[in-house]
Amino acid sequence: MAQQQLAIGARHEVARRSPLQRVLGRDWLLSWLMVGPVVLIVLALLIYPFADAILLSFQDRFIGKAGTWIGLDNYVAFFNGVDSGFGKAFVVTFVFTAGAILGKFIVGMAMASVLNQEIPMRNIFRGIMFLPWAVPAVVSAYVWRFLFDTTGPINGMIAEYGWMDDYIYFFNDARIALPALILVTIWSGTPFWTMNFLAGMQAISKELYEAAEIDGADTIRRFWYITLPGLQSVIVVTAMLSTIWTSANLTQIFVLTGGGPNYATTTLPLYAYLTAIPGHRLGAGAAISMVIVPFYMILVYFLTRKMLRQEQES
Repeated sequence: MAQQQLAIGARHEVARRSPLQRVLGRDWLLSWLMVGPVVLIVLALLIYPFADAILLSFQDRFIGKAGTWIGLDNYVAFFNGVDSGFGKAFVVTFVFTAGAILGKFIVGMAMASVLNQEIPMRNIFRGIMFLPWAVPAVVSAYVWRFLFDTTGPINGMIAEYGWMDDYIYFFNDARIALPALILVTIWSGTPFWTMNFLAGMQAISKELYEAAEIDGADTIRRFWYITLPGLQSVIVVTAMLSTIWTSANLTQIFVLTGGGPNYATTTLPLYAYLTAIPGHRLGAGAAISMVIVPFYMILVYFLTRKMLRQEQES
């Protein structure tokens, strides 16, 4: 009887609400007052600029002049090879991202494996390991630019000890510039990988290692059959996040090489910037950026699915 009265009362309460309250909920006004500022910020800083960039990519527009609608001509110029710099920037972006991700994985896994052991002053080493992650990108870029300069410490040691007949022109030689840039990116990004791997290793039960050791498994087998499977989810999420950040890296490349020499280190984000701002071709620069967007959307989609699945399983 009491339940029936409650049900009748609930129906009367719903009937008394206005149509707007029925659709949005009883506290819709308070909800929108709480969420409204965030929605406005997202619209102003994300949605509007993104929509404007899409429209701009279909125009032939120069800085200080009105744009002309040209449809897909900007995109056709890229994919038909009319703009040769786009194809080269695409290859550089792939090589740069793949090399940096592979290096971060190897170094990050090695450092996490060492820091996961009971070694003297382990906490101090962990703190030192996080320093590259804490240094601003501009500061680290200028430090590495000083180290790799012809008058810097590295070339100074080469001249002092006579290791080579000439200096190494790290950022002026097209054969060396990209590997040197990858090295800088690995240095600055490895702490993120190490932190995630170390947290994942500490979550693996030590009983598994003890049982494997009793069964006669050596260190390599324990790492291969226990550590790597236990870090599978961590590796996937870390790799996706780092791929997005690395491929979109602009600050360090701009400071260290500016995309040179001869576009040897020009990635797609930097090529979009050089086309739009120094090149004054805003429409073409926006089109380059729009070409990269589907790649990021795919990564974000799979990353979100992976993280939601982990929350459901936990």
